[in-house]
Amino acid sequence: MQSNLRSDAMGIVSQAIAAVNPYACVQRSVQRKGDILHIGSRSYDISLYDHIYTVAFGKASTSMSAALEDILGDEITEGYAITKYGFAGSLKKIKVMEAGHPIPDDNGVLAAKKIRDFLEKTGPKDLIFFLISGGGSALMTLPRKGIALADIVNLTDKLLRVGATIDEVNTVRKHLSAVKGGGLAKIAYPSESVSLILSDVVGDPLDVIASGPTVPDRSTFDDFQEIVLRYGLHLSPAVQGLLEDGLEGVIEDTPKLDGLIFEKCYNYLVGNNFLALMEATKKANELGYNTLLLTSSLAGEAKEVAKVIASIAKEERSKAIPLPLPVCILAGGEPTVTIKGRGKGGRCQELALSFALEVEGLENMLLLAAATDGNDGPTDAAGAFADGDTVDKGRDVHMEARVMLQHNNSYQFFKETEDLFITGPTGTNVMDIYVLLVRADI
Repeated sequence: MQSNLRSDAMGIVSQAIAAVNPYACVQRSVQRKGDILHIGSRSYDISLYDHIYTVAFGKASTSMSAALEDILGDEITEGYAITKYGFAGSLKKIKVMEAGHPIPDDNGVLAAKKIRDFLEKTGPKDLIFFLISGGGSALMTLPRKGIALADIVNLTDKLLRVGATIDEVNTVRKHLSAVKGGGLAKIAYPSESVSLILSDVVGDPLDVIASGPTVPDRSTFDDFQEIVLRYGLHLSPAVQGLLEDGLEGVIEDTPKLDGLIFEKCYNYLVGNNFLALMEATKKANELGYNTLLLTSSLAGEAKEVAKVIASIAKEERSKAIPLPLPVCILAGGEPTVTIKGRGKGGRCQELALSFALEVEGLENMLLLAAATDGNDGPTDAAGAFADGDTVDKGRDVHMEARVMLQHNNSYQFFKETEDLFITGPTGTNVMDIYVLLVRADI
């Protein structure tokens, strides 16, 4: 692997992640002049409210909360932040709680109950800041009546294993939870609320990010049933009963746009994958690459996406198309992985290993696939590097790339070849970034 290509790729990703630092995103989005807060198209006079509360949930909740603490100071009456294990930090006034992700756990339920109980006591002269980031859907889980946490855990695990999209996973979660799909806004009403949202979803649909707890929900019980049928999922008796009751109108669907509860809710996007890619583009240009931002909406099976990226790399190497060499092709998004083996890995590592098989033996190209939160799947790696030598490096340590891929064991492969990309928790989460570098033969 060409060391300077690796160094360049790391620099590009580092600048991209810095651009979506949650603290900076909140600071840019909330401008304070005296008692007046300017947020997007709205202004708020904080002197008019009896209390100001904060509720943060997601992998970026600690950093987002720290930024709001620095803006509001002692104006904050009380606040809570729920984040993933290992992502916590110390805050001045806001209490930090840790919970399970991507599979919800008891701590997430306890945190959700605590937040529900305290929101139910708020009133029309209170202002609530919801700080929402990727991972929030799993981290704050409050099962609907009759549903157990185990029901949600088992169904979430099944959806992840069959390669369901985040939209599909969250459609199901929203209908099993009392706080998702507009549920949190319903609990907080009639308080005034502002949601500052860091997107980790392709296309930035607000009703999908963290399962849309403060926005009207477009999905229905019919959509829930369609997902179940599409993947042939077996439901527990409790979930099956809830779904049937929902389809028959026995229980209410999630809150929709025609409800009064959203009249006092303002949702504002503070950062996303596209912002990160724009900064990556600047860095790549500074390093002397001809740069193309391909898409921030990359989706599909990781193995298949890898073939497309590899085909672009081959075209660049042989014909210098679509841009003259040296070139940097950037993409962002969130491919999926259909798990068939019992190995360990994540979508970035799976994609990188698939890419390596497609470009075996080719020189002067490199792919860095990286999760912006620092955790690719259930691993301590953000992703991996791959190039034309990767497959041979595996053989040198007695590993066949194709076999490891069949077992979904990309992490072990890249660990042995020393090609893991490890950043530690970054404090942000705006999906993945893919950096393809190709240069002319030397």
